[in-house]
Amino acid sequence: MWYFYSPIVVFGEDALDHLETIEGKRCFIVTDPGIKSLGLLEILTRKLERLGRSWEVFSDVEPDPREETVYRAAEQCKKYNPDLIIGIGGGSSLDAAKGVWVLYEHPEFKSVDEIHPFQNLNTGKKARLIAIPTTSGTGAETTWAVVITRTKEGKTLKLEQGNKGVIPTYAVVDPVFTKGMPPGLTAGTGFDALAHSMECLISTWQNMFSDALAIGAIRLILEYLPLAVKDGDNMKAREALHNAASMGGLAFGNAQVTLGHAMAHALGAVFHIPHGTAVGLCLPYAMEYCIHDPESDSSIEKLALTAKSVGVAQWSDDNSGAAEKLVEKVKWLQKETGLPVSLQALDVSREDLDENLDTLITLCMESASTVMTPRNIGVSEFRKLFDYMYSGRKVDF
Repeated sequence: MWYFYSPIVVFGEDALDHLETIEGKRCFIVTDPGIKSLGLLEILTRKLERLGRSWEVFSDVEPDPREETVYRAAEQCKKYNPDLIIGIGGGSSLDAAKGVWVLYEHPEFKSVDEIHPFQNLNTGKKARLIAIPTTSGTGAETTWAVVITRTKEGKTLKLEQGNKGVIPTYAVVDPVFTKGMPPGLTAGTGFDALAHSMECLISTWQNMFSDALAIGAIRLILEYLPLAVKDGDNMKAREALHNAASMGGLAFGNAQVTLGHAMAHALGAVFHIPHGTAVGLCLPYAMEYCIHDPESDSSIEKLALTAKSVGVAQWSDDNSGAAEKLVEKVKWLQKETGLPVSLQALDVSREDLDENLDTLITLCMESASTVMTPRNIGVSEFRKLFDYMYSGRKVDF
């Protein structure tokens, strides 16, 4: 028996109009300074004003939100006493909003450490959470994951917290918020969605429902990401990518990701590489590593099915060749959208990599994403993968 968890998803142009059907008068908005300065917050508050809602804003969420930021926002939220919490922004703002929601519902909790799979959160008693993504990548509007940054004793760690109780009540997926997004951000967030979808297909938790959504998301991303990178005002491409990101979020939220995300989180913590760029860089290496599994053909079979389903390979192709074609398509998309294909291309020096390699590997070994990897992996394999990733070498082991 399996369970599939999802918020109520409202998608397409003018999805924001659904706010009028959601009960609640006092809205606490969690966002970042960029959303405010770009005028995206105003799109939301104008709608709230027309609906006769009151609101208060916390707009200090930074990239890779620190736990101290979540605590400050939660204290402000408690004082305001809302019946709706609205997270608007990229994954950082949405993750921060999830953390605020939990701490508001449970004032007895002292830290985000209480957000774990074995905790009975029972959220929604005091407020409901509305997640409004403004980038097409993280899928945070649909998932039970919360990524918060902790700095302790001079070391930075990305906490990968998770609980079904942090799945937003509503995900409002309106492409108006992504119109005109710059090419670099479009590419990075698009690859985040692609990595979610591709990795969850081979995860040890994969299932029929997640597979269907992941393959659908991959098809949309391969077709529309190059178009959106070239023309940020192409609303057909924007809507397709926005939907694909949420589909990918639903897929990996119910099937989990693998070693690619473990490595990307480590690179982000150590070298402060943006998450979308990091997962996009790691994706083909993770795929190749799993394809070469000497003990199982499961990854080959699943990636081959995907390649054939999205038109990258022919149904008559053998599975091994079809899986390789999918990897090559990902590498093509990296170059087509200007995403770096090696650590060297990101200006990470060999000396910096060697100096931090043990830390990177430790973070990977501690990551829950590593556990979901279909092929066994340990310290020596991670060391070799980072070495290959430095120069952009094809994984052949």
